[in-house]
Amino acid sequence: MRAFIAIQLPQKTKEELEKIIKSLSKINLDFKWVESKNLHITLKFLGEIKEEKIDSIKNIILEVAKNYSLFAVTINSFGFFPNQNWPRVFFVSTDKQEILKKIATRLEDKLVEIGFPKEGRFSSHITLARLKSTKNINLLKNELKNFTLAHTFIIQNIAFMKSTLTSKGPIYETIFIATFKN
Repeated sequence: MRAFIAIQLPQKTKEELEKIIKSLSKINLDFKWVESKNLHITLKFLGEIKEEKIDSIKNIILEVAKNYSLFAVTINSFGFFPNQNWPRVFFVSTDKQEILKKIATRLEDKLVEIGFPKEGRFSSHITLARLKSTKNINLLKNELKNFTLAHTFIIQNIAFMKSTLTSKGPIYETIFIATFKN
């Protein structure tokens, strides 16, 4: 099973991001836009996992989640991975990078104990699109100046997600959710 650990976004946040995607998709870009139902913040990509690791992963997520309370984050800027000169992924980032990085690091440290590799490269972001080419990228960069990002939402949980790749794009399924303290 292909899996990852993520912060799920509230429906209102997905709707706000969908408005941005719809507006920007009017530019003739060579992008594969993420469907709004699939928008999330990845804490750790696990890749292919064996069934026997599922319970251990759930326990780790539960253990980490119980140490955090609900908190608000604000979407605050657009960006590109690996960088603006060589863009492959287009995203929005959030504030509260420090707390999100702590959560991701705690998860990763615990996952190392059950055989997952430590990457240590977490950056809080929500992928909006993957670039197939940089066609009209300067039009996009110019258009981004017209957007003000200030949407705030509450992070409530950590989710263990299954990802099934299809020709029409990935299908995500929630396997387990660990809710933060109120």
